[in-house]
Amino acid sequence: MKTIMSCLALIALAVFTSAAFAQEPTLASVEVKFDTTTDDKNADSKLDVYVKTSEGQEVAKSEGNEGRWDNNSSHTVTLQVEGNPTRGEVANGSVTLTFHPHGADKWEFNYKVTLKFSDGSVIRKEFNGCVLTQHDARRTDSIK
Repeated sequence: MKTIMSCLALIALAVFTSAAFAQEPTLASVEVKFDTTTDDKNADSKLDVYVKTSEGQEVAKSEGNEGRWDNNSSHTVTLQVEGNPTRGEVANGSVTLTFHPHGADKWEFNYKVTLKFSDGSVIRKEFNGCVLTQHDARRTDSIK
């Protein structure tokens, strides 16, 4: 009887341990670094940044980022993570930038997204040659 109980305890331990290890890492933080190139972002123009799953569900955001971003300058925006999205849900997702210029503004930039997960893993994606204007105020880029 003692042997049977010991075997059952070992089986239960193996099942629960493997289930704990099988959990997919979740999104812990998101940072986006913007490098303005040859045309600055005006002080009164605002920028919203969203990370979404491949199904379009918003999982991180930062809205209303304002201030003058001069030519050849860098600015880092930290997004607020919403819920507990998994790496799998985010890895095939997208980044959406929405530009809210006050009047005429053309902003030229490159940007890098850094997604950090609960297990210490990281996804980094760079986008170069980006332009947002009052006429073309939104862009969506794939994280994949």
